[in-house]
Amino acid sequence: MKFSVIIPTWNEGPHISHALKRFREISDSSSLEVILVDGWSADNTVAQATPWVDHIKLLERPNRGAQLHAGAKLATGDLLFFLHADAQPPNKWQEYLEKVWLTRRRGALAATVFSIDYGSKLPYRLVAAGQNLRTRLFQVAYGDQGFCTTPENYEKSGGFPEIPLMEDVEFSRRIRALGRLELLPAPIWPSARRLRKHGALWNSVRNRWISLCYRCGKDPDELWKRYYAQGSLGSGPRRR
Repeated sequence: MKFSVIIPTWNEGPHISHALKRFREISDSSSLEVILVDGWSADNTVAQATPWVDHIKLLERPNRGAQLHAGAKLATGDLLFFLHADAQPPNKWQEYLEKVWLTRRRGALAATVFSIDYGSKLPYRLVAAGQNLRTRLFQVAYGDQGFCTTPENYEKSGGFPEIPLMEDVEFSRRIRALGRLELLPAPIWPSARRLRKHGALWNSVRNRWISLCYRCGKDPDELWKRYYAQGSLGSGPRRR
């Protein structure tokens, strides 16, 4: 099976080259295309990423939902894998996902995500456990868990909404209307930069507040501005 990996970026210059190099080392490039969609980074993200990706698309402003959707429209693979720039999937991730998608009943499986692992520190383990439990109980996943689905399911669901924040929560709602959103036991390792900088508790409280504001109808663009005014890191904000 051929995988199309869609990676949204925004001001990831200091980290992107190392992350993509590591990703290539654990991937089989013969059945892989890597599509990077950049939200007009102000640093050298694109230059640093160029040697490691197959396609680059530039958007005029950072909007992670729009970036993910634009990448999906360029994809030619049998499976779409949406990966955040600061997240590393497990070794042999292609073999693992291919086995899942070949052995599950396609009509019942809409998408898969990995289990989050931020590391061994107790506060990080608690954050990860809460996120994984929410995914298992409520079929709501977050972008740093690595959504994987077929092009057909993506098209039927309507794909990622073109909003800069909460696009993963909305995509979870759309995709689970087609079938099961399955939490896989294998781990994915997002960067713990935000947790180290702001603290696990503060991140959790802030992100629960943002989620509540979104559910109450607050404009995602306004939430995005407020989130980044507080100094979040990475290729887009996260919820915990």
